[in-house]
Amino acid sequence: MTSIAWNGVGLSVPDTWEPAALERDSLLLTSNDRPVCELKWNVVRGTFSFKKHLKRLSKGHKGADVRSVDPSETPEPWGDAVRELERAGLRSQSFMWRLGPDLGIGAALHNPGTGLAALVQFFIAKEEDEGEAARVLASFRDRSGGRTVPWSLFGLGARVPAEFRLETFAFKPGRYTVSYWLPRSGRQLGRLPEGKGPGVRLTFERFVPAGVLLKGTDLRSWVRDILDAPPGALDAADADGVLAWAGVARTSLLRKLLRRERHAIGRVWTTERGNAILSVSAEGTFPLDEATFANVVRSYGLV
Repeated sequence: MTSIAWNGVGLSVPDTWEPAALERDSLLLTSNDRPVCELKWNVVRGTFSFKKHLKRLSKGHKGADVRSVDPSETPEPWGDAVRELERAGLRSQSFMWRLGPDLGIGAALHNPGTGLAALVQFFIAKEEDEGEAARVLASFRDRSGGRTVPWSLFGLGARVPAEFRLETFAFKPGRYTVSYWLPRSGRQLGRLPEGKGPGVRLTFERFVPAGVLLKGTDLRSWVRDILDAPPGALDAADADGVLAWAGVARTSLLRKLLRRERHAIGRVWTTERGNAILSVSAEGTFPLDEATFANVVRSYGLV
């Protein structure tokens, strides 16, 4: 089984299941080019209604027969999965849908403690799919309530301080990039788009294959030429093959008066396993605590 964690949710899936479509709050998994599982989630403030969530699902399946079902109507493994979710603090309402020959089973989930609301549905092609769907459902967890929030996709993962918000991401051949944003003030949350105003951007990157990328050059030169790092007047120190920098990257009297100095901290290193170059950097209008950054770096790697 492969563990997937993304923007506050997590679950374990068969190794043959792969992300085919990814958004901040949704994920579609396929196996052999066939859709097998879809997740959608958000945070609901105030009263939560299973009925409203299932109504939205019906609108997404035009012409389909969508109905909520009691646990007694579902396969036994599914009922066991629902009870496992309840032990994890998640309320649930199971549902089934049918559209011609296509059949699906799923659950609307809600965590009263965090406000997380999710729809998880599985596309059933054969009877064995029901047991597999139940095992995956049982593994679903709300990962948003801790001091750090994990992300793990495409063989890469890290843990991010919970106050950061997912900003941008791109998983392209040869280069993966995931960025988070921490506004200077909590009052900015919901008022400004992620990445706007005073704050700090935390960025994870992975480049492959390192052996080809570094052919004829060294890591320091490659980081300077390709990543344009370290920024500003900072210089990178080399300690046991890890390039590191920290300090004020851009400053002036006006920047100081406006509290707009640019602070930066970063680490870049290579891995033997996976033949990759990994990079973590944080840059913004105030410095990220070095101990916090060190914990983030330790959590980041190939999985």
